[in-house]
Amino acid sequence: MNKLLSPLVGAALASVTIYAHADFIDDSHADVTLLNRYLNQDGQGVSGSTAKAKSYHDWGQGFQFDFKSGYTEGTIGLGLDLQAFYGLKLDSGGDLDDKTHQGRYPGSMFPLDDGKSVDQFGVLSPTFKARFLKDELRVGTLYQNNPMLANTDGRLYRQTNTGAQLVSKDLDNFTFTVGDITQTKIRNETGDTGMITAGGTKKSDRFLYGGADYSGIPGTTLSAWYSNLSDYYQQAFLGAKRHDALPVGAIDSDFRAYRSLGTGGNADGDSQYSAAGYYGNGLTKGRINQSTISLMESYSLSGHTVGLGVQKNSGNSDFPYLDSGLNSGAELQGPGSGADTPALTNMQLNKFQHAGERSWLAQYKYDFAQLGVDGLVFATTYVHGDQIRTPANPDANEWERDISLAYNVPTGELKGLGVRWQNAHASPDITGQTIQDENRFYVSYVIPIW
Repeated sequence: MNKLLSPLVGAALASVTIYAHADFIDDSHADVTLLNRYLNQDGQGVSGSTAKAKSYHDWGQGFQFDFKSGYTEGTIGLGLDLQAFYGLKLDSGGDLDDKTHQGRYPGSMFPLDDGKSVDQFGVLSPTFKARFLKDELRVGTLYQNNPMLANTDGRLYRQTNTGAQLVSKDLDNFTFTVGDITQTKIRNETGDTGMITAGGTKKSDRFLYGGADYSGIPGTTLSAWYSNLSDYYQQAFLGAKRHDALPVGAIDSDFRAYRSLGTGGNADGDSQYSAAGYYGNGLTKGRINQSTISLMESYSLSGHTVGLGVQKNSGNSDFPYLDSGLNSGAELQGPGSGADTPALTNMQLNKFQHAGERSWLAQYKYDFAQLGVDGLVFATTYVHGDQIRTPANPDANEWERDISLAYNVPTGELKGLGVRWQNAHASPDITGQTIQDENRFYVSYVIPIW
């Protein structure tokens, strides 16, 4: 993919340079980001099994160049965004071809070659863009997050998608978005691949999505979205977010409702397009028929934020979401792709997406700016899920606790430096699921070029 795109990028840069107005250059900016990321994920055991739990220990250095142009002059302005990424392995371990698996598995942060983590890798990601009035079309690499999909940034390189997206703000108080994704690139791979949802083994080559967000009510955003992963599922979403300032403190509300149904091969019962869940009689794959509804209420005062939330999955299926097909079927390698979900309970380790699952969530955050330390934020979250339907237990449960402490230098010579520590423990009482502890230590430094 990158070999194919490289000459296209060069030609596009040349053509844009010839016809560009000064705004293309004057409104552009570029920077280099240095990323040093360490991950230590220790498997403590496998629930309901004597099997040895997998562990991943990875450490890498990344160098990321980002160029964002302005637009050429004219009724339709043209532009180009370009990202070049180079990753260097500092430490990793394990060999998938070693069936004894000596406690460390490869493939969480780096691409694999003959069952081992590669020493280095690179990715070139161009995005062509066009602007007309208040509309923007982007074609190429997409980094978007919205109610229908989420791209993880939990490793050295982030997940991206390839396709086209149009965002329109021509109508006051409305933002309309439509998109067409043909491939995805997961966090530990350099090439694009097709898409699946959990349980599927055959790749899909099209994910369509679209939605409208309305902000005409003060402090409120109302959303309606729809997506379709060809041959897997169609999904509708209704959401509402509201901020209310009180005489003392403020309240934020976040309501989300999803309805998912199988389509194409999944709806026809094709086993290659089956989705994970529990469908009775010991069956853990089948046709998608599922609903998820959630509500989060948060109260903030003097830097403190306390939140309580609840989420309920109904139906036979797990919550379906866009994932990479690289780790499916005969091409299974390494750990799962780790794609995030847009649901409320997407946590550091687990997603609480199981069939029938009811989740309770408690969260606390503190912004140390109240004590004069701008840029320092502490957060902790606890989620408990129950009523999980599995073949071994019709009322299985799980819980996870996450902690994070992040500091971003806001001003001065070191502005652009960020340090983040994350710790998580997940304890699922679900046969075959891993009980695990994880620590992440991430350092980044953004250097503006112009």
